[in-house]
Amino acid sequence: MTLFFSSAFMVFSFLLFRNKKIICPSNVVFGNYFLYLVFPATLFYILEWLSWDYVLPWGKLNDWASVSQEAILAYLYVFTLFFLFTRFFETLFDRVERSEIIYEYRARPLAIFLCALSLLIGCIYFLQVTGGLDSWVENYSETYLSKKKGYGLLNFFLIMWSNFLAFWLGFYFKTSHRKSWFLVVFVLLVLGFCAYVQGIKSRIFLFGIFFSLPWLASARLSLKQGIVLFLGFMFLFSGAMYVRSNGFYNSPEMLLEYFLTYFNTIFLHDMILHDMQPDYLATMSFPLNKWLTFIGIPSPDYLHDISRWLTSIYFPSQWFKESATQQWPIETELYLNYGAYIFWSIPIFIYSLYMCALYSLRFRGGPVLLFIFMAELFLFLSMFRGSMLQWIYIFHVLFYLMLLVGQRLLFIRIKSQGMLE
Repeated sequence: MTLFFSSAFMVFSFLLFRNKKIICPSNVVFGNYFLYLVFPATLFYILEWLSWDYVLPWGKLNDWASVSQEAILAYLYVFTLFFLFTRFFETLFDRVERSEIIYEYRARPLAIFLCALSLLIGCIYFLQVTGGLDSWVENYSETYLSKKKGYGLLNFFLIMWSNFLAFWLGFYFKTSHRKSWFLVVFVLLVLGFCAYVQGIKSRIFLFGIFFSLPWLASARLSLKQGIVLFLGFMFLFSGAMYVRSNGFYNSPEMLLEYFLTYFNTIFLHDMILHDMQPDYLATMSFPLNKWLTFIGIPSPDYLHDISRWLTSIYFPSQWFKESATQQWPIETELYLNYGAYIFWSIPIFIYSLYMCALYSLRFRGGPVLLFIFMAELFLFLSMFRGSMLQWIYIFHVLFYLMLLVGQRLLFIRIKSQGMLE
């Protein structure tokens, strides 16, 4: 009953108070809880009603009927705080929005080509040092998971730069009156190669979002479009999972059951509620541990991130043998670092204010700020399966500063001509 009430509350809150713009923090909040609570719980009970015979080797791994009320209410509580805070600030900031300012800029085609060429060279180098072409073709999943160790910063830079290249190409496509189709095709091929070495499951979808951002930034979302978008995401997710698993998930039944396995964060949080007591600042030092390694002060890798640490405890073979992690939800970090539920509201309020401040600035200061907002929005989404303060964030800031400093080399500002059709 608690699960039904919580799911219904989330859906009706969204329907009644939703931001009709597609790209905004509150929609990300709802999207996360729909994917990790409403959708898998609904799917589970539909399969139960159908007396479904599970075909995956591990059978029915997660039983939604066994989830504790405390775990469900923790999800409901965090959703409510994030959704209320973000909708309040969005409503406040939307009153002064001026989206036409962004279209006073044009992308520099030569700069796009040179950066795409550099990115291609970087990805070829990354492919070679992480096992070579044969390894990536013959055992894609193992190579992707285990052979990137030692090249994390290079991989991060290639991912961020390819994200920006996708956005840059989309902005060029949106604003340029005379397009170079050679440039467009070349960049798309480079992005396709990047997606292969960076993780097909998510990269193609993200590239599509970044490319479409110049159109999506001020677009509105109807409920019908939202349903189509969700179905499209599920289709792309299924195809990418088929490739990443080397064809293991090769039937609709297996992919359907995989959704129940993948969207499992509430079960992980339930384990923590059962085994650990609420604490204060228990994992807050993990990012600092990683930063100290850069100046020669070593620490175990699993003490750099809350999900790594908990994976090493609950799924040691996954971490120590495969360098793979389970992803614990933000509720777990709040539980272990902010203790009493009343204190959870403090970091949630601060993070909501930060995201909505970026939301208010996305059309000011040039295209780079729009990209930064979108990149942070994806980081916001990943935060729900991890931590509010990740060690990698310092490199996000450095990358953003590099783009802001070099914006004049990437874009040229023209005399205002209003919104382009």
